[in-house]
Amino acid sequence: MLPNNNRYIRQFEAAAQAARRDGVRVAVIPTHAQVQGLAALAVHDPGLGFDEVVVAMSSAAAHTQHGAVTIATEPGMTMVGPVQAGDVLGVVTGDFAVIGDEVLAVAFEVLERILSPAAEMVTVVVGEGAQGLIEEPMSQYLRAARPDVDLVVYDGGQENYPLFIAVE
Repeated sequence: MLPNNNRYIRQFEAAAQAARRDGVRVAVIPTHAQVQGLAALAVHDPGLGFDEVVVAMSSAAAHTQHGAVTIATEPGMTMVGPVQAGDVLGVVTGDFAVIGDEVLAVAFEVLERILSPAAEMVTVVVGEGAQGLIEEPMSQYLRAARPDVDLVVYDGGQENYPLFIAVE
């Protein structure tokens, strides 16, 4: 089971416990973001034993740094200061970390914060309204900053988040 949100891990654990009592073999991979769930699924190998798969998926999720870009819908206060409706917000590991005016500029700032020297791949899941606007600028940015890192872009179509970003 992949909760893909740290707020739901306890509920998933409780459901897994109930399923185990009924004889179902189940594990909860502690994914905190959707892109960690994608990383875990990418290493799933049905040819391996259950325990090996759980370890591989857990490791992939744990080693995936994650960020996102969203748009503020109302005024508020974040860890990095006040925001107004329409501000572009960068999320790093679940916390608001960047406030800006443009989706791409904020995306680059988020990426800079989660891109480690050991990074091999960046995965971007593009949300509703941002399709076709992200891949080429992100590719150019990575070619200039980190030509050793691969870029994979998926059209996720999610609402409220123009971008989910993962670094593996």
